[in-house]
Amino acid sequence: MQFSFHPKAGEERLVVEGELYTHLYKSRRTKNTKTLAFRNLEDEYLYLYSQESIGRKEAILQLKESLHKPILSKNQAHIILSIIDSKTIQKLLPFLNELGVRKLTLFYSEYSQRNEKIELDKFNKILINSSQQCGRSNILELEFCTTLQEVLMLYPQVGVFDFGGEKMCKTSLPVLIGSEGGFSPKEHEILKDFPKYSTQEELILKSESACVYVASKLL
Repeated sequence: MQFSFHPKAGEERLVVEGELYTHLYKSRRTKNTKTLAFRNLEDEYLYLYSQESIGRKEAILQLKESLHKPILSKNQAHIILSIIDSKTIQKLLPFLNELGVRKLTLFYSEYSQRNEKIELDKFNKILINSSQQCGRSNILELEFCTTLQEVLMLYPQVGVFDFGGEKMCKTSLPVLIGSEGGFSPKEHEILKDFPKYSTQEELILKSESACVYVASKLL
């Protein structure tokens, strides 16, 4: 790990307990002489702590140094993805976070499985773990919309990833990706006047593959 996440990182004294305590002192067997690095993933600082005391269930740390050390993507990539299988989204999130995608908007398209629940708390935990591993000083921003119409109200200018479009290239537009099965005829009609991008190949990509492909082009 490049650092540990703690929501109160930056305070003079930090209490480490629960899962983080178990990870640092049971799994990693952190020595009491080691300086520990923390981020709160809200500001751009890396906080270095010395260990004041280590108990059986918690450790008390003392702030030594605050370093302004932003590690962020210089690009502002924004992907809008039709909701697919929740477990697939969970596997996809670390890739997008590590690539430096700024924002992921999820919405229910006509071909989305309506029984898929969006567990934002679980998704955020996955993103926090990803940032701890890759060193990113924030996490991918997650957003949820109920319909395509709501998406287009928020983002009236988007690019659409679909068959028959121009070669996918870097763009400042948010890029919209359909669910498994693509867009419905009704959605195609709604999106017909928006810029369209594709791979220029005849291969059919899964939604998660399309997401990683688009992210790589945007970045």
